[in-house]
Amino acid sequence: MDYIIIRNHIKKMAETDHKNFVKAVISIEKSIHDELTLNKLYEAYMENDMVDLLNEEFSCMIDNLEEQGR
Repeated sequence: MDYIIIRNHIKKMAETDHKNFVKAVISIEKSIHDELTLNKLYEAYMENDMVDLLNEEFSCMIDNLEEQGR
């Protein structure tokens, strides 16, 4: 599968069940499998607009690429 197909699947999952999508991403990235912990992390994520699901470093890398014209 190429990234477009996977992207479309992920987008559909996020639109269909945002809460469980976010919890699944956190679970995969941080190796957390406890549902109560994932629920608390999801609630904290939703309550704080300053928390990004992706590391802020990605924003810096994107800015650098844009500055380089890529």
